[in-house]
Amino acid sequence: MKAEPKVKNLAKCESCARKTIFAGILANIFLAAFKLFVGFMGRSRALIGSGLCNLSDVISSIVVIIGVKYSKKPADGRYPYGYGKVEFICQVVMSVIMILGTAALILSSFIVIAKRIFVVQHVVVFFVAILSAVISAFIYKFSHCGGEELNSPSLKAHAEHNKIDVISSLLVAIGVVVTHMGLHWVDPVIAIFECAHVLHASVGILQNGLRGMVDRNLPEDYLNKIKTLVQTVKGVSAVKHVRARQTGRQIVLDIAMQMDPDITVMEAKRINQSVRAFLRSEDKHIGHISIVDVPV
Repeated sequence: MKAEPKVKNLAKCESCARKTIFAGILANIFLAAFKLFVGFMGRSRALIGSGLCNLSDVISSIVVIIGVKYSKKPADGRYPYGYGKVEFICQVVMSVIMILGTAALILSSFIVIAKRIFVVQHVVVFFVAILSAVISAFIYKFSHCGGEELNSPSLKAHAEHNKIDVISSLLVAIGVVVTHMGLHWVDPVIAIFECAHVLHASVGILQNGLRGMVDRNLPEDYLNKIKTLVQTVKGVSAVKHVRARQTGRQIVLDIAMQMDPDITVMEAKRINQSVRAFLRSEDKHIGHISIVDVPV
């Protein structure tokens, strides 16, 4: 029953995540300022929209720093399950910031189309968009890695935010090429499409944050996996139910299982300890485990 080690150096992951966030802040400040300047000078509404996305990334990065810092605080008498849900609050804050910013740009882009104020962007817009896509892709790669390894909701949301920026920047580059071919209306249309994509992703992040805040049960396949693992532990007769919720980075389990009614209290305690140790060896993100022995 001994599991093979499959845990990376978490201290190294924490360090990498912090460096990625701070590098992301600096990169997004540069990209936001550069895109907004070139967007206004090059008359690209799509690039302005992409710049606003980078600006919201700066805010989301700051929110992630706050979330990661407070979610790591140990449990105390007031919060016996810890401060992990701060990360879900950060997800909600990030998504609301993104929704408000993109809604304003969608409205202005519709006005441009209605008034038929079409322009041809400067070619420098194309190169700025490609540079932005490359930088955002690197930030996404390391944010996604940190989010998965640390099981951090706010880092995962931050990674998704940067993935949106990659797509957004590539769309801007495509828009520049198309408008130079004579289709001048494409730029505001791409801006609207960008914003619609951001809104869709933002709503998904918002839903995930809200689900985490209200202790929604984890997916059925995960519960079945835990149930199967518990049943393999020697001394467990049956598993009646498993409930699982995520409190920040950690997963909290409630397990109701049956054991032989003739065993001693000490034997029952040993089986419970075996279940906890085995589950934590299989999933490094499992924290508190509550086990109830139900009558056969």
